[in-house]
Amino acid sequence: MEGAIICAIIFYFVYRILENLIHRKERLIVAQKIETLDLQKSGQIDLNKWFGAAAPNKYASLRWGLLLTGAALGLLVAFFIKDGMMPDKTWYNDDVQVLYFGSAFLFAGIGLLASFVLERKYTAEDRKKE
Repeated sequence: MEGAIICAIIFYFVYRILENLIHRKERLIVAQKIETLDLQKSGQIDLNKWFGAAAPNKYASLRWGLLLTGAALGLLVAFFIKDGMMPDKTWYNDDVQVLYFGSAFLFAGIGLLASFVLERKYTAEDRKKE
């Protein structure tokens, strides 16, 4: 019974993700077709905001770089905590996964926060240049 529930949950989430991707493509196609209207070209209506057509994120590489750097730093800190600070303790035999995952997620979150701050700073500088 539990296996069937797990399969149903996995199927549901895969279905929802695919459905969202398909509907997003449909919205983008509709927005591109509407751009050909004279009203859109004259600048009276901004339909891209309504249909979710967004400009590509030019800071995506910064975000991914800081996320992965933070996760790697977290794993490194967990390694030094486990082996460097307490080498003869046996407490970490069962709880070492919590230490590794917790520190990796903590430092990855710190990396994402740093990315957010830097993106805001660079976006504000870009607006001042225009």
